[in-house]
Amino acid sequence: MNNSATTRRITKIAIEYNGNDKGTAERVYQNNLMSRDPALQFKEMKAVADRNKNVKNWALTGYISPEKSIGDKLTNDQLTDIALKALKKIGVTDDNQMVLDIHSSTKQKHIHFIVNRVNTDGINTIKAHKVGEIFGKAVREVCKELNLKTDIEIGIEKKRQMFNALNSCLQKSKNFEELIENMRNLGFRVTLSNNVKDGISGMRIVRFEDINHQTERIYKPGYKLSEITNKLKIKDIKLKLEENFEKSRSFGQNTGRDFQNDESKKSPSAIKQIENMIGEFMKPTYTAAPDDELLKKKKRKFR
Repeated sequence: MNNSATTRRITKIAIEYNGNDKGTAERVYQNNLMSRDPALQFKEMKAVADRNKNVKNWALTGYISPEKSIGDKLTNDQLTDIALKALKKIGVTDDNQMVLDIHSSTKQKHIHFIVNRVNTDGINTIKAHKVGEIFGKAVREVCKELNLKTDIEIGIEKKRQMFNALNSCLQKSKNFEELIENMRNLGFRVTLSNNVKDGISGMRIVRFEDINHQTERIYKPGYKLSEITNKLKIKDIKLKLEENFEKSRSFGQNTGRDFQNDESKKSPSAIKQIENMIGEFMKPTYTAAPDDELLKKKKRKFR
């Protein structure tokens, strides 16, 4: 499951966004907060955060986004349970204020959270150092406990699919345009990157079903070629495309040459035989009868 966690100072806007999602967000959990109004919730959280002046970035914000095939099967309660278990693994307790909202406006259902790092006793319970990395590890641990595929396992499967598709399309493509189209037919979008020195210098591949146009500006979906495999580099792809192009051109030239050779390989005797057949075909088909010959002789005598 894709996930993110970071510490920062927030305003009421963050809480408003968390609980809105174009009017479709669903509040699935909140703790140690009396109000349901975002502005009032912010005041409650800020008042608690001020009990520990040493914590500047007092809010922990982030999300968990399951793979669509998994997320479609998870209930809201199950997704909420995953988030709470992962948060507790990194220091969140029952004394921390928090709000959890599920967003469904995009094609992948996901859950957002805002947690006050300072608990109601004024103690900072969540370390900021490498919090994103630590939270990702916690999410993977919860997934294994629940027999769900982790983001790493899903990523490995996707990269294997991409490499196999790329390798297959590379065998029959003569240029990048054909390669992109062949990959498209298999369900993958290929985006090329360029620079002044090398021209095409890299590529990113993503499954069309994984593209989320609402979040594409925030993070680029898919994987770069270097992330997919170390067995194939962009220069190798260029060489293979050039090789395929030369083979196709050579094949076309040989085909024309073979046709000419077939004409020239006909032997003189074969040509002579054809000429004789044509001569026989052109001969008159009328043959004089015996009576006609006698009539001709009588005419000669009479003269």
